Amino acid sequence: MSGRAKSLVHLAASSLALLALVSPSFARAGGNDDGLALRSAADVGFVMMDEDGFVLARLTQDLFWDGLELTLSAPLRLRVLNRAPDDDGVIREQDWDEASDFARIVPRARFARAWEDAEVVALFGEENGVSVGHGSVADLYFNSLDMDHYQGGLVLKGQGAGNGLEFLMDNVVEPEILVGRGFVAPLAWFLGGSWPRRLELGYTLGADIAAPRHLTASGPTALVVTGGDISLRVVDMEWLRLTPYLDVNVMDGEAGVHLGVSSWWRLSEEPRVSLLAKGEYRHLGSDYHPAVFNPFYDRMRRCYGTDPDTGETPTFADHLASSEDPVSDAFMFDVGLVWEEHLKLGARYDREGQGRPHWVMFRLDVEPWDDVNLAGFYAGEDTRGGSGLFSYDALIGAEARGKVWGPLYLFAELTRMWRRMDGDVPFANEAGGGIGLVMVY
Repeated sequence: MSGRAKSLVHLAASSLALLALVSPSFARAGGNDDGLALRSAADVGFVMMDEDGFVLARLTQDLFWDGLELTLSAPLRLRVLNRAPDDDGVIREQDWDEASDFARIVPRARFARAWEDAEVVALFGEENGVSVGHGSVADLYFNSLDMDHYQGGLVLKGQGAGNGLEFLMDNVVEPEILVGRGFVAPLAWFLGGSWPRRLELGYTLGADIAAPRHLTASGPTALVVTGGDISLRVVDMEWLRLTPYLDVNVMDGEAGVHLGVSSWWRLSEEPRVSLLAKGEYRHLGSDYHPAVFNPFYDRMRRCYGTDPDTGETPTFADHLASSEDPVSDAFMFDVGLVWEEHLKLGARYDREGQGRPHWVMFRLDVEPWDDVNLAGFYAGEDTRGGSGLFSYDALIGAEARGKVWGPLYLFAELTRMWRRMDGDVPFANEAGGGIGLVMVY
């Protein structure tokens, strides 16, 4: 069997394994009379990153108090196996050589507060599948899938009486991707009750303020997407919510129309099982790309595939400046099944049309037994609409944790992420495991 064939077999096996793996809520915090809850954990193990081996040492402290959830972490990878090409230093220098890398110390901070007719949520840290509005501009965005370039982002959401704001930033230290949306419920300004709030009008402005180029020009440029939306929740019952919506946006002088329906179904009361389903038809101008800030954007902005004619690897900004995609009718569907904290299962397919990008994502989060958590995702993209969705070039993540005795647990981790090197963005692997200790008090 050839090396390439072996790689594809390995990928297929890994992909199937991910359907049995996925973000664990391992060892949930308790609490005391003043509402304060703490959780401390220490992991020790061994990981392989590309050709080198590292001892993993990771300390984590979680705090939960009065709407605040804060995670402090001290992750270190100490090189014990150094194979060619040689790297300097015991500590992996790529983990701490940029200012934004120090956001690893606070990988997650969340504050939420609700009042009778208003709420606010603020989230700092890794952004794993963040969407804004109906997702026509930013949908399932991930900000830290580059193995050597960690980013601590910011998400803000607030609303009062059906009017509010949403905001997404990829990196608070050196921001490049910004998306904001304001929305109002105009009928609620004049009428009381819940019915007037079912009609919502919104406006979204998103931008990559430093989109790189290296073929069509030197230096970065700004990529802007903007537009409005309208939605009406036509059904709002205890077991069903149904909301049709329409988004019209403009990108690089071309328009895109999104006509969709989102729904929530309660399938059972005890145990509580629910289904979320969303489908969307799109009409796309030649330079308009729907949900442009998606799981693949951080790679796509630097490496938009490889041109089969020239062998060059344009950036996304290069592609917009030098290519004309066909006007297209497209579609998307996203479905998720939730069974309390025991199971979260999701699938997404997003297609722009013939010769244009399409991508797929599978998500699974499962707790098959007490004190056992399995988590993971698979995401594949083909920028030319071909058969590369399930190729070796895919994002993969998996984690398994299980209690073995008292506060001790075993863990195993696997990721396949991007690694930016010399202008290219190849994929790289990280796999390992070890033993941990968790204390909840």
